[in-house]
Amino acid sequence: MGSIFNIEPDDPAPDYRQLYRQAREAILRGDFPAGSRLPSSRELAAQLHTARITVVQAYRQLEREGFVMTRPGSGTFVATALTRADVEPAGAGRGLTEWGVRAARLGAGRERPADEDRVPETRPAEIDFSFGRSFAELFPYDVWRRLLARYLSTDDAMMARYGTAAGYLPLRETIATYLRASRGVTCDPRQVVIVSGAQQALDILARLLLVPGDEVLVETPGYRDAFSLFRLHDARLTGLPVDEQGLPVDRIPPGCRARLVFVTPAHQFPKGGTMPLERRVALLKWAATRGALVIEDDYDGDLRYEGQALTALQGLDSERVVYLGTFSKVLFPALRLGYLVLPPRLLEPFIAAKDLVDRGAPTLTQAAVADFIEEGHFERHLRQLRRVYGRRRTALVEALERHMPGLLAYSPVAAGLHVMTALPPGSEEGRVVRAAAERGVRVYPGAPFYLEQPSPPAILLGFSGLDEDNIDEGVRRLAEVIP
Repeated sequence: MGSIFNIEPDDPAPDYRQLYRQAREAILRGDFPAGSRLPSSRELAAQLHTARITVVQAYRQLEREGFVMTRPGSGTFVATALTRADVEPAGAGRGLTEWGVRAARLGAGRERPADEDRVPETRPAEIDFSFGRSFAELFPYDVWRRLLARYLSTDDAMMARYGTAAGYLPLRETIATYLRASRGVTCDPRQVVIVSGAQQALDILARLLLVPGDEVLVETPGYRDAFSLFRLHDARLTGLPVDEQGLPVDRIPPGCRARLVFVTPAHQFPKGGTMPLERRVALLKWAATRGALVIEDDYDGDLRYEGQALTALQGLDSERVVYLGTFSKVLFPALRLGYLVLPPRLLEPFIAAKDLVDRGAPTLTQAAVADFIEEGHFERHLRQLRRVYGRRRTALVEALERHMPGLLAYSPVAAGLHVMTALPPGSEEGRVVRAAAERGVRVYPGAPFYLEQPSPPAILLGFSGLDEDNIDEGVRRLAEVIP
């Protein structure tokens, strides 16, 4: 039984989903024959040192899908004889290609509690330090509905034709103007391409620029979805541990022959920190001598709470840097709109490749976003987010110092939507996450974001979805479980 059920603290899937998957696989393998009894929820919870409700949720999902049935007072039993042959019919074709198998493996277990689009089956954690997204109560939906209605109420030809793969031109023009003024990006509208998000942009760039075995230089800890995508294209990842100032260029291995470098210089993800000018210049010189392309992910560049937004790395070398931005953090994630600024030599091949796999984001949405920016709503919304999120980040930092003075290390850079804190040496990251959950507080492990394993113990605390009182109470409870 111990070999079948196991909760992995580094797995981003919720604990109950891990148990559900393991039980389903065991039934399909025949480990639990028809009519056999599964361990009781109390017994399995005690064995795994988890809450009983976690096991109950897993069993409920199995019951909904017909794998098990519950007999009150007796337990949970396998409903019928099932094997893989019963659920994978013969004659379905030759199966997945090697690429498809890798995609399925790398994408498995990518669920994040913060991003689930279904209603939770049970009451969620009382205090959830979810990270990486903005929250609906701060967005001006009345303005957004009016902008959408502007186009829905007309007979504009926009509604009767496909958009272009590069994106709606007025939006590209508006973004170019905004980036030149706020980030020092060097571009004209033709270099701006609208994408459905960072992953689509990275996928197309990888298709264009990487062949199996090519090396990609990345930060660690870093953006794990980018790690998975580069691996899907058979790239070899070289992870360079970051410090308080981001990527330490002087520590790049002498034999590194990276074709791509993926960095977050304005606000390193997820550790924090900002790359100073000296390092930026050094990175660009390094890339120039090796013919490498630098991808600058400015995922939260608008959310800086002290001082002015930083000039982009792209502004120093528009021929060697791809600038990647998104609206998800400041508008709303379901919008699924991002953009990139391409060097001129990549523009035509990128748009041609994008046209083959995606006709483009909905023109109606792009038009509404263009008006949202052009009419000043975007700047007003940003000012509100900076005020509210700035207060919440301050509340988090003050709570950490009040309840755990000097115990946790974190970046002092006031930006973004979360704080990554290093746990005291010797701490067990998974135990801290589970113990906090038992106190009604959800925090997130740092290990999935590191290439090096074992990784230094750390947790991520998002603050954008909590008010100041909940932040303080959540940190107080967290302090009870950190040695």
